[in-house]
Formats: sequence, structure tokens, C-alpha cells
Amino acid sequence: MAWHLSGLDDLGDDFSASQGRGIVGPRTDFEVKLDFKAEKIGITNKMIRLEVSDTENILGIVQAETIKVSVEVYDVNLSINMPEGPDGSLEFGTINVLDNKQQVLSLQNKGLYDIEYSFKLTTGSAKRGDLESPFTVRPQGAVLKASRPPVKVEVLFHPTTEMFLESKPILLCQVIDLKSGQGGETVATIPVRVSARAVYSKDSIEPASPIDFGAMVKGTKKRQVLIVENKGTLSFKFLIHRAPPLQSSQQEESAPSVRERKRSTQAQLTAGVFTVSPCSGSVGPGGQQKITVDCSPGAEGKCEEQLYIDISNRDPKDNPLGIPFTLTAESCLPALVEDVTSIFEQYPIHSNVNLRQTLQSVQGNGVFIRDDNKFIFTKVQVGQRATARFKISNGSSVPCDVVLSIKALPGEPHSLISNIFKLDPVEMSIPGLSHAFATVTFTPEQKEDYQCTFTASLVSPKSSSVKTKPQQLTFTVSGEGHVPQVTVECPGLRSKRGTPVLRFRRLLLGDSQTLPLVLRNNGIIPTKFTVHIMDDKGVFFMKGRQSALRAFHIADMEKDSTGKAKKRPEKPYLLLEHGQSAEFDVFFKPTLAQRLEGKIRVPVSGNSEIDIELVGEGHNDDFTLDNLPGLAEDSQESNAEGNLEDDIIEAVRANHIKFGECAVGELCDKTFTVTNRSKEEVMWFEWLLADALFQFSPKVGHLQPGCAKNIRVTLKSKVPVTIKRPSVNCKVAKIKYQLPPEEVYDWDDRMRTEKWEDTTERLPGARWPLKRRVVKAVPEPPHTIVERSSHEVELVLSAQVDYAEFKLDTVEVQLKQTELFQTEISTFRMSNTGNVALKYCWEENLEEEIPSKSSGRPFSSTQTRDFLSSTAEDLWGRNHARLVQQALLLESTQPQPTQPQPTQPQPSLRLSKQLCRSSKGLSSSPEFSPIPVKDPPLFSIEPHCGTIPAGRNQIFCVKFFPTRVGEFKAEMLCRLLNLKPSQKSPRVFVMGKGCLPKADLKCSTSLQKGETQSSKPKKKVQRSAKLE
Repeated sequence: MAWHLSGLDDLGDDFSASQGRGIVGPRTDFEVKLDFKAEKIGITNKMIRLEVSDTENILGIVQAETIKVSVEVYDVNLSINMPEGPDGSLEFGTINVLDNKQQVLSLQNKGLYDIEYSFKLTTGSAKRGDLESPFTVRPQGAVLKASRPPVKVEVLFHPTTEMFLESKPILLCQVIDLKSGQGGETVATIPVRVSARAVYSKDSIEPASPIDFGAMVKGTKKRQVLIVENKGTLSFKFLIHRAPPLQSSQQEESAPSVRERKRSTQAQLTAGVFTVSPCSGSVGPGGQQKITVDCSPGAEGKCEEQLYIDISNRDPKDNPLGIPFTLTAESCLPALVEDVTSIFEQYPIHSNVNLRQTLQSVQGNGVFIRDDNKFIFTKVQVGQRATARFKISNGSSVPCDVVLSIKALPGEPHSLISNIFKLDPVEMSIPGLSHAFATVTFTPEQKEDYQCTFTASLVSPKSSSVKTKPQQLTFTVSGEGHVPQVTVECPGLRSKRGTPVLRFRRLLLGDSQTLPLVLRNNGIIPTKFTVHIMDDKGVFFMKGRQSALRAFHIADMEKDSTGKAKKRPEKPYLLLEHGQSAEFDVFFKPTLAQRLEGKIRVPVSGNSEIDIELVGEGHNDDFTLDNLPGLAEDSQESNAEGNLEDDIIEAVRANHIKFGECAVGELCDKTFTVTNRSKEEVMWFEWLLADALFQFSPKVGHLQPGCAKNIRVTLKSKVPVTIKRPSVNCKVAKIKYQLPPEEVYDWDDRMRTEKWEDTTERLPGARWPLKRRVVKAVPEPPHTIVERSSHEVELVLSAQVDYAEFKLDTVEVQLKQTELFQTEISTFRMSNTGNVALKYCWEENLEEEIPSKSSGRPFSSTQTRDFLSSTAEDLWGRNHARLVQQALLLESTQPQPTQPQPTQPQPSLRLSKQLCRSSKGLSSSPEFSPIPVKDPPLFSIEPHCGTIPAGRNQIFCVKFFPTRVGEFKAEMLCRLLNLKPSQKSPRVFVMGKGCLPKADLKCSTSLQKGETQSSKPKKKVQRSAKLE
């Protein structure tokens, strides 16, 4: 069937049908929706008609139904009145955390029907905090009757933490239409914007804790200001109090209990030496409160007090008992440090023991002598300035003022030191536990000692009400002016004018000699000097040794700011500290055959100089004495000490032979060389002897051109004699041979010829006569002496011929009782009291055993060995002590001999000379066979042989090494050569006693079992022979 709704257009625009016409199939349903949109308040009643026909409209309308449409449009009107802020929100303003604030909303139903409201909270976009707890709505929901008076709804803001809301729609009001269905229908949700702020009190306290008054002088006052500033937007109250009594943990964690503490109304609070005022008050937003803290220290020491500032409406988690702040101060009196190690920390500190040595060895320019309470300037040159810095330390924590002064010693005028000592500064202010330096300048004007008194006085503070005893540091300052001193230590020879002299030998042209020059600083101060050699002939030279090179310095060139040389640099110089030396080698190489002079000039700082004279001589002689004994080294005459009396100093003649110390009747000889330095002339020489003690070989001879000949000079005297520089002349001349050159031969009086001549004797039955050897002197070749060529050459000889003399301090040596195979040592001394060397040699001695009543037959290690097998002998050689114990056990098991023991002591040869004895009683035993091994000597002496120089001593060591039990005595004979005929060689008697070591039963038992015991012999005394 077909259907059609007519009258829809009459319903108006507020109604709309889902379909106006259509066809419905047989036995089916079709739903048509009619929608209404309420636009205007009011009641609407309309009619529409449903017309039904066949699908092709043949029959027309077969059925019609009228439908009534009725609708009522009404308004749900809820009026909300509230205290609004500038932005139209519910304004709570700013409150403190944990405070609360209430606002009232006015709700009125202006509609026709009853409605219901319900408030809900949402977190919205809050910056912090939990919004469920800070707000409470009462009542949260209710029914509003139509046309009734407004209903009051309370909104309470009670924050528990800081939070900030600015026009946030966190409060939602739901409007429920109770007429719409069962339970009503929520027709609207009205957001209520809320503005609220919860804050803690914000404060600033300056200065921060701790408040330190620092060190204060006892009896003074000091004030500091504490500023409490309100950094927040609300006022707060403060209270300053001491630490509260201990509470339970629950009470400590309860912030309200802290804030609810009764606030004191007192104006100030006294805590120890501190006074605080005001101790309570209120501070508005952005405001400040100045709190004064006064400190009046009493007894010396540190003061500390703990106070608390309780500020209302603070975060309870932040110091619930209050903001702690500490007050500290230190009460003390000013004091200077009197420790000399601190005052003179830059200088060494010594006692007055060996003061002179201390002043010479100390480094730097000052030293403090503790025993004399004196500071001494050291190594200060006259006219130069030395500076000393003394550390004045403040031993307390408060600043102090010190007055410094320098005064003359009591009884002396101040004018003596007015220009010598200067002090800077004369006043100083030293911070607490700090220091300052006082500078004393010392400028000596002359070479003498200067002294003054240094005083540092502590100034008592005027602000202190406590009277203190003035403190002073006082000590003596001393100094001596010194002048540079350079001493010529070598050479020790001085001229008649007192100047040092270097005397060189008389040298052949082209030869050279080196002598040492030693300059030493024997003064106190470092000395600067230079060395110049002055020689017109160019025959003297000088070279520095390692010590001089170490003292050599080159000054750097000073430059200005532009880099240019400011002034010319100083010349190179040498610098010697006290006790240092500079060594040089001075060379002499003559080029002229004459006496040569030179000079070494040493300018020393301080406008003084030293001159060293140089003397030498060159020669070009044809006949020379060479290779004289002792000339390989520098001549002693060149290095001699003493003063020369001659106005003209001559060179050292190299013509002295020293025989030294000789024994009486002993033949002593020396050898040297004579040389003919001529290239063509033959030289003839002859020694002209004036003393029969000396003999020359050859005495006469010829020297061919360019040749040399050895000369042997001998000395033998039967009586003591001292020969001091007697001269022996050698006559020398040039000769011409009268023979042809091919027949000329070299000659001297030592030459001999041998030939065999027939004799008149003949042996029986011999066919030829006997021959004899005939030795004849070779005749001197015929020659003539060249006119005016003869001259004499001088040779100087010296010797000391004498008997040896000695002194022995002991003739009997008693050694301590010594255990077997141990060593005991004793010493004695022999002195050479003569003028010549003493040669000694100790001879073999005889050992004698002294009988003892308590001892049985003597025990010999040699006899012991006769009882030992080869295995035991090997053990004996490795361990002496074990041998003794084994031997004791073996002897106790052997049968005693039946022959009677002699009653008189039997002398025995020295053990080193004895033949090894064998035991006849045991010779048949294959196990015990005699072994010929020598015992070590009982007594020995060291050194055995040697020489004691004249005037010296020799210590001898006597060693006792017993190998058997008993008392022993030995005679030591010392053979001394060159003694007077009436004097005998000395003898020394040595005595010692050998004993068994202390028995050890455990040791003996272990040895019987074959165990090894080590008892290596030990020396009781270890001494070495030394020559004094």
C-alpha cells in the first residue's frame, strides 16, 4: 500500500519528518520519525493526516487517520552569583599554605520546573599540587525548587602545599533536569573558573651562617648586623631562640607545634658572650628587619653559640625547629712568636761551639747563634751592603702593631752604628696569624766588628679594657767587615821583597818545565780576581787546572728595554769561596841563553793586587849533566819554602844528587848521564874529587859529538856522617885527536883489554907451557886540548849515613786464655828513633810448653790425627771444632801408654817446623794410618818483614792459635839491620794458654750419631798492622 502524510508543512520549521510518503509491503512495518527542535519557549498543538491508497492510486484514498502533534518548550535557568575577580573567576586570592579561605556561591532556579545541581572538581591544568584536597564544596549537590529564593553554596580553599591557579575551570556545576525522564537528565555543565594561590613564607637572612666575629682582643666589643628580609607576598613573624629541649620524633615532625610555640616578648636575647636584639617581630612583604648582634668576649678561647630563627608559615620540612645560625668568636690577646727557628727561618741556627769554624763554613750571609742570642752577618766586604730579613710573626688571631728599633749596645754612643745598621720598616701592622719581615742592612766602613741591639715591641691595643704586659723580641745583631784575601799557597818561596817566587830550573833551549801555582781564598768572603801574565820574552805560559776552570766566570751583558747593550760587560774573572783554591800550571820554555824574568799579576777586588815573580834561565852548553836522580819530577828546590836573601834571584841549578838515607858500611850508588851536545867537537872530562867517600866511574873519559855516557857515583862510609851539598867539579875541555879518524876510538878509564901470555911453567907431560890472563888498561888516544875551551862543571852531592835506632815499648806479651782453634790477638809498638830507615824481619821462634799440675799429658792435634781415619781427617780439615770433640771421645777409648810421663818440661820445635808424628802403637791397624800433616803455628806475628821510616812507628800484631790444651811460651827475635855494633836485636816473649771449649753433652751425643755440627772458628780481635 501507499501512504502519505499531509499537513507537515503546517507544523513549521521546528518539525522535520524522516519521510513524507512511501509504499509499505504486505505484512510489513515502516517507521517514520518526526523530529522537533526547540527554538522558542511555549506550547505547540498541531494536527497532521495520514492518507492510505493503493500503490497505483486507482481506488483513491481508502483510509485516512488524523494525528495530533503536541510539544512544550521550556527553559532550565540556573543563576550562579559569586565574588568575581578581575577576570571573572572565583577569586580566593593569596593565602598561606595550611590556612583556609571560604567563598560563597548563590544558586537560584529561575526556570518553571525543579532542577538539581552537582559540583565536581577536575585537575584542569594546575601547575602543582593535588586539587582534590585543597577545595571543599558544601553542599556539593541539591534540588533547586522553581521560583524559590537562592541557595548558598560554600567553597572552602584549604591548601596543604604551595599551588597557583589562575582562572582555571576546575569547578564544574552539573545542572540536572528532573522532569526529563526517571532520575533526570543532565542538561548542562557549567564550569566555574577559580583563581587561588597558596604560598609559604619566603625569607632571606644575611649574612649566612655562621656569623663569625673572628678574633677579637680580650676586653673589646664588636657588632654585626643580621638582616631578615621578607621575599614573599605575605607578612610573617619571626622569633629568635635557643635550641629547644629534646622532643620526641613525632613532636619534631609536627610543624604546627613549632609554629604554635609561644613567642617571647622580650626585646633581646643573651647567649654566652653574644647579645641579640630584637629577638622577635613581624616583617611585611618586601620588608626587612635589622637584628644587631653584639659580642663582648671574656676569657681567652673560642666562643660558639647555636641560635634559631623561627619564621611563621614556612615550609615545615625546612628546619622545623627554626633556621639555625651559629655565632662564633675567638677571644685572645696579641702576642709575637718568640721561636728563633721562625724568626731566622732563612738562616742557619748554630750553637757557639766552634764558632769560628761555623762562620767560615756557613752558606749565605748570616747565621744565628742560639747560645748568645746573636745574629751575625757573615762574609760582608768592607764598603758593600748586606741585608738580613727577620720574620716577625703574629702568634695570635688578632692583628697587632709592632714598633721596631735598632740601638747601640749599653754604654756605647749611637753614632757608632748610625751609618752602619739601617732598619726598614720601623713600624708594622701584622694581621692575625700572619707575619711580616723586618729588613736590617749592614754596611761596614772598616775591617772591624760592629754590634747593635734589635728590638721588636708589641703595641697594646687601646680599645681593650684589659691591661697586658708589653712583649718585646730582643737580640743582638753583629757583623764584621772583611776584605778580600787571596793567598799564594804555592810557591812557598819568597823574595827579599816578600813577593812569591816561581824558580824554574836552568834549562837547555827548547826544553820546558812546569811548576804549580795555587791561589787560595783564606778569607771569609768570596773573592773575585783576575790573573795576568807579564812576559816580554814570551817564555812563560800559564794554563788553569780543573779547580781554576770551575772558578772561572763570564759576566753577562746587561741590556736595556730596547735590547741594546746597556754597558760593556765585565771581563772574565775567577771567584773563590772561602777555603777554595784555584790551581794553575806555569810553563817555562826558554828561547834565549840568558837569565829570564816574568811576572804574574793578580788584581783582587778591593783595589789590591798580588805579584808573583817568575825566574828562569836558558842555556846552550855543549857539556850537560842529564838524567840526574830526582829530576824526573819537579825539583824540590823549585817548590821549596823560605825566604831568599839575594837581590838577584837565580834559576835553580839542576846539578844536585841526593843519596838520601844510607846505612853505615853499605855501598850506595847513583847513576846519571853526561852528554856532548856539540855536533863536531870531542869533549874530554875528568872528575876532580875532593872527598874520598865518593867515587866516580868513569873518572876520566872522552865524549864523542852528540853522544852521552853513563856515570856511576858510589858512596860508602864506615862511620856515621852527614854530607850537605859538597860540590864536585868536573873539568871539561874540547880536544883534537892526533890520529887519523879511522883509528880514533871512544875512551874512558874503565876500558880494559885482555890477552893470554905464555908462562915458563909447564905441567908434567904437557907439550905446551901454561898461559895466564893479562888485563891492561886501554891507553888514552893521543890528543891536544883546544885552547880556551877548558872549564869546570859543578855537581852537588848530599847524603845521610847513620846507624839505625829503635825503641820497643814492650818485651813481654801475655795473651788471654783462648779456646782451641780460636784466635787471640795482641799488639805492641816499635818506634824508629834514628835518622835513617829501619829494616826489620822476625825470625822463626821456639815454642815451649809450660807444665801444668792440673793437666794431664798435652793434647796435640797432630797426635789426634794419628788416631783418625782418612774419612775423619777430611772432616777435620773442614770443621776444627768437630775434630776436637771427636778426638776427645777417641782418646777416652784408647789405652794409656805404660811409659812414665816426664816430670820436666820438654821443649818442642815450632809447630811449623815439627815433623808429623805417627802412632807406633796403632801403625798395624789398617783403619788408623798416620797422616803427615803439619799443625798451624801457635804464635805468629804480622807484619813479618818491612821498613820503618825515620821518626815513624810500626804496630805489630801477635796472634795466638792454640791447637792443644796447655800453657805456651815463645821467644820472638827481630833481626834489625844497620844497628850499632854494641846494640843487639830485640826479643819479645809471648805467652798464651789454650783451653778446651765448654762441653756440650747434646753436641757430643749428636756427633756420636753422625750428625753434623758447625762451629767455625771465630777471631776474637781483628786488627791490621798499620804504620803511624
